[in-house]
Amino acid sequence: MRMVAGWARDAGLEPALDPHGNLWAARDGDGPVASSGSHVDTVPDGGRYDGALGTVLALEAAAVAPNAPIALLVCAAEEAPRFGAGTLGSRLAVGTLDEAALDRLRDTGGTTARAARDAFLRELSDLPRIEALPLERVHRHVEVHVEQRHELRGRGAQLGVVAHVAAPHRHEIVVDGVAGHAGEVAMADRRDALAAAAELVLALEAAARAAPPPTVATVGAMRVEPGAVSAVPGRVTLELEARGIDPDAIAAVEADLGAAIDDVTRRRGVQVHRRLLRDGAPVALDAPLVEAARRAAARLGIEAVTTHSGAGHDAQHLASRAPCALLFVPLVGGESHTPQEEADAHAIAAAANVLVDLLTRWDG
Repeated sequence: MRMVAGWARDAGLEPALDPHGNLWAARDGDGPVASSGSHVDTVPDGGRYDGALGTVLALEAAAVAPNAPIALLVCAAEEAPRFGAGTLGSRLAVGTLDEAALDRLRDTGGTTARAARDAFLRELSDLPRIEALPLERVHRHVEVHVEQRHELRGRGAQLGVVAHVAAPHRHEIVVDGVAGHAGEVAMADRRDALAAAAELVLALEAAARAAPPPTVATVGAMRVEPGAVSAVPGRVTLELEARGIDPDAIAAVEADLGAAIDDVTRRRGVQVHRRLLRDGAPVALDAPLVEAARRAAARLGIEAVTTHSGAGHDAQHLASRAPCALLFVPLVGGESHTPQEEADAHAIAAAANVLVDLLTRWDG
């Protein structure tokens, strides 16, 4: 973040951190601005483009349009791996996440998100501070991000204009069976928590496959207790999510999961407890700004298609405070969130040109 703040100064912007660790950089004055940016944190062994691309292009836009009221916004803690929850900086900034939630979020070492945030701010104590992001000044915000699937290249597009962003419904499911010696408990007498949990994993997959695209569901974490090869599992904890852009489809997947829980509980003699961890809602980005992005691409001779984002982004939360757009640069080979993450320079230039157009020409 310190390096980005230095680049912001080079672009003629004055950087400052808010209490949540978000970086804001704008030219002198207090008038309305068009903001852009993404994030600079990444996942372990992440790629070069996720977050960094949108941050750098926002700085480029400010540099090539020195007379335009362009601001940089880099949100903190966008990625989720450390605390199991992402987009913390943007959600704190718009008020959809409160400070108390940071005390409930802990990493594997027991450090709370609040403690980590405070340590981050102390490390950057040399940077100027602001009391809160001046979101009332933002009359539009445009985020550029690398695509995280292969749709755009398959459609022959240079650019994706995102109309909807999915949001996850996340659950914790605890299956309680009866532990026992693997050699002494007869198959007919078993109340195996892992076998029951496996049925739920497959039931969730089947429900998501039956739902209309782009609805998806994933069991991403599992903890088995006592966790020994010679012991019948007595408890299994699953962490799962369903996400998409159609709330009714998500609800149908969750209803199918509930029916599977009832069935497994009855047949296998286990107890299943489900706890909702996050109840996110899909977001429709600002329709006039989405249309302006399509028009800008057409005017510049750039092949753009309308798409959706299955991954979460800061723009979906900032959209509650200002008109927002999200532009996707096609992924080339490899995958996102890996060292093989790659994007084509010509597609990046196309996104940069549309970004500058939106930040300097569109008047709402």
